[in-house]
Amino acid sequence: MKEKTQIPEIDMSEIKAGDVLLSYGDGWISDVIRLVDGGSYSHAAFFNGESIVEAGLRGVVSTPLEKEVNAQKYVDVYRFISDNQMNFSSPDWPVEPVVQRANYYLEKGTKYADNQLYLVGVLILIRKLPHTRVEKAVLRAIIAMVFKLFKRILEGKETKSVVCSELVYRSFYEAIPEKKYGLTIKGTLAPIMVQLDSLVENETLEASPPDKELNKLLEQAEQMYWKINPELAPSKHKIDSLLKAGNPLVSAEMVSPHDLQISPNLELIGRIKKSAR
Repeated sequence: MKEKTQIPEIDMSEIKAGDVLLSYGDGWISDVIRLVDGGSYSHAAFFNGESIVEAGLRGVVSTPLEKEVNAQKYVDVYRFISDNQMNFSSPDWPVEPVVQRANYYLEKGTKYADNQLYLVGVLILIRKLPHTRVEKAVLRAIIAMVFKLFKRILEGKETKSVVCSELVYRSFYEAIPEKKYGLTIKGTLAPIMVQLDSLVENETLEASPPDKELNKLLEQAEQMYWKINPELAPSKHKIDSLLKAGNPLVSAEMVSPHDLQISPNLELIGRIKKSAR
């Protein structure tokens, strides 16, 4: 993890366009998100040079920097660095495309993804489940919830909406067609069936007959997932290689604040000082 024992304090004036702000808020929801996600934060936002662009209960909105800082327990600043150690001050890496993409979601009035937030929670839980004995009934219930959410998305019942860390990820990944700003996200692999299947295989030390119903649910969930994200449908060979390294082609809906925290493309700069009240 990139978290330091002593994080240096910085002034609001030191924040630059393109910075990612990861924060920990008040309330039990923030506590639950941080606990389940396994990181130091419960919220993610983007600074466009003038204000904070963030996904909240009112959708994607613009928030004054000072208001955001004072509303959170703490706000840490992370700054982009490319795989070849270049940053936004480099001529070949202008910040404008990323800012423009964040502003795109702001200007179009993008909604906040209540159901996708639920999906994120389910997928985070799947990623955190121990690869030991897991009851079939628990797995079946989890997969069924994922399946229902995928079905709603495919049927068009949900308009395009985003959650906080998804907004940040999309702002970078979708900045230009070449995807060179894409943040490497480790451990958030697209093929959920790979992870769920491993749980089924390890659910008991004793040999047991295959669960046809469970396998069918797994197959249906995976097929629906590929329909939602066709560009993320890798071959088995690609899956094996992605398991050994960071995977930039993740489903944006699955990206969490902790994923951003440990991305090698985001460098911790410091913790913003709160203004005197």
